[in-house]
Amino acid sequence: MKVMKTYVAEKPKLGKAIAAELAKKSPKIDSGVDYVQGADWAVCWAAGHIFEQVDPDYYIAAKFPTAKKNGKGKFVWIDEHVPIFPGTDGWPAWKIELVADKAGLFKTIKRLVKEATVVVNAGDPDAEGQLLIDEILGELGNTKPVRRVLISGFDSVTVSNGLRDERDNNTFKGLMLRALGRSHSDWLWGMNGTRAVTLQAKRSGYGGTHVPIGRVQTPLLGLIVARDLEIENFKPVDYFNLIAKLKVDAGEFLGRWKPHEGQAGLDGEGRLLDRRIADQLNAHVKGKAGQVISYDDEQKQEGPPLPFSVDKLQILASKKYGYRSDDVLKALQALYETHDLTTYPRSDCQFLPEGQFADANQVIAAVKNNLTFEGPVLAAVDDQRKSRAWNDSKVTAHHAIIPTTTKKSDLSGLSKIQRDLYDEICRRYLAQFMPPRKYRSVRATVDIGGQHFVSTGTTTLSPGWKIIYGAVASDDDESKKGDESVVLPPMSKGQSVMCHGLDIEPKKTTPPEYFTDGTLLEAMINIHKHVTDPRIKSIFEKMLSDKKGGDEEGACGLGTPATRHTFVPKLVESGMLICKEPGKGGKKKSKETIITSTDAGRAVVKALPQELSKPDMTALWETGLGGVEEGKVTIEQFMAMQAQMIVKIIATINASPLVLPDPPTVKKTTPSGAPKTPASPAGKNCPKCGSPMMKRTAAKGPFLGCSGYPGCKHTEQVVAEQIA
Repeated sequence: MKVMKTYVAEKPKLGKAIAAELAKKSPKIDSGVDYVQGADWAVCWAAGHIFEQVDPDYYIAAKFPTAKKNGKGKFVWIDEHVPIFPGTDGWPAWKIELVADKAGLFKTIKRLVKEATVVVNAGDPDAEGQLLIDEILGELGNTKPVRRVLISGFDSVTVSNGLRDERDNNTFKGLMLRALGRSHSDWLWGMNGTRAVTLQAKRSGYGGTHVPIGRVQTPLLGLIVARDLEIENFKPVDYFNLIAKLKVDAGEFLGRWKPHEGQAGLDGEGRLLDRRIADQLNAHVKGKAGQVISYDDEQKQEGPPLPFSVDKLQILASKKYGYRSDDVLKALQALYETHDLTTYPRSDCQFLPEGQFADANQVIAAVKNNLTFEGPVLAAVDDQRKSRAWNDSKVTAHHAIIPTTTKKSDLSGLSKIQRDLYDEICRRYLAQFMPPRKYRSVRATVDIGGQHFVSTGTTTLSPGWKIIYGAVASDDDESKKGDESVVLPPMSKGQSVMCHGLDIEPKKTTPPEYFTDGTLLEAMINIHKHVTDPRIKSIFEKMLSDKKGGDEEGACGLGTPATRHTFVPKLVESGMLICKEPGKGGKKKSKETIITSTDAGRAVVKALPQELSKPDMTALWETGLGGVEEGKVTIEQFMAMQAQMIVKIIATINASPLVLPDPPTVKKTTPSGAPKTPASPAGKNCPKCGSPMMKRTAAKGPFLGCSGYPGCKHTEQVVAEQIA
């Protein structure tokens, strides 16, 4: 029987790369805009998700056929419809639907899968990629054998190695179920949480369209609110830095005081708060002799920073240029799709497949052709030099963002942001082929009368890769700004030292900065740094240690590289956040936009159960989803746990009024044109249902209404003093 293999890739670029490799052994005989075919093989692709989860209205229509719709044809939100639990309690089963503009792709996939004897899942080598292709085959009702290939790059070596390492797709069922559990849970929390909170808020007079709730965006809002309140409630504290003026035979130098354990007068951060102790220490060491108790003088070298992941590039672009994360992603998408100048942009990885090293000379040639560099930079580039960036074991679903081999001498068609990003990507790539920075590192510890003072210094001996940045480090979180620190005179352990006294520097503690686009992104990636619960913190830390090796720090937190940029705009649109222009409300010289919470956003965080406004849920999910992937927990058990939590949260939300100020974008008025008066507690309970009564104002004047509306429609007329 003739074997016909149909490969279903997640993206066109990988599909075409697979086809190019297959054609080397069995020539192409046919192709179209969405497929390539040989005598015994075919390749097609999905171009990302071609199915999406249906709207809640699908489930409501099935369970409540007489439900009322609004003027836009959508079902009116009412308590009776919440919570929505597909597949349980009379609700129809989970359903996905074809994205309208992907019908052509699905038709091609359907035809080629039908012609196949064996189907190959060529989705991205991660949980989402596994689910994406598996759900397509599920919708097709495929019963043919399915194989799996894991390919993270588009170069010939990586693709051919992946094709040779074909596996049984069934062995990845746990990975698919993990992605499915996350997808269903996100839907449940977003749809049910948003409806429950919005309905309860509107009962208390909220004038906004809705209050968005989600596993990522609500903790993100909580993070921003907490930072804003920390800044506003901050009270500065005076403290003192102690710097010793020291001298050895070869010269003078400075040493920073290092308090010993149990030193009096320190705060929790090790800062000296008591001026009297500072004066006493000065009197104790001034004019006294001591000795060098440790001295290290080493020659070290520093390799180039790794190529960019999308997160790292977004952070740098925010700090250096003031670009917003969503604008960076749009520009990267254009560099990738429209101009073919850079590789896949939505990657969380900073490493490269070792097979791509063979293409390095072509990439370098393209970069040199497209950009202008000074002679010393070009002379330092050696296409045979191999940095630590090439490491198959640390490549995830996608490799780092690097330039392509496309040569385009005229880049005038690029926008400024596209040109800036392309320049940064190219410089970071070229740095991989340049020598390390070589420097001298010195550290000395001096004892004066039992008090210790530490001095450090570095001297660059050879700038190496840093010349591509003008002999200074690139302005990002991986490389220290500035090239030099204090140069210490020669000394040795045991040598005598004279202390000429202390410089006592008065300082004041400063509040943290308001979040910017870049610092908020860093916080989302490294959310464990903002968690105080030891149990939750340990879960996040385990997630970091288990991560295969995306960016250099193994960061893992709220959201994904493909979604993190979307949450702030959504929260701004719903009136929960405000983005301020650079220089307003934060660092005056910063180019970055300041992100702060509104009164509505703060009220939401204050009113919601803490389970919704903290990142703890993500950590608990990951633990449960890990059990699903390993087969220790069934998907049904995991979803049942989600349902229990949602029921509990909704009950908590409904247990007390949710009084929110209208968001800034809402300008709701009464028919007379007067501003609408927000509802407020009336200080009494409803005589019919026991729910709190609310003070409200209608066109005919003030009244008291039950907060249990529409379940309870009890109202009362009021006199003036009841509204005062």
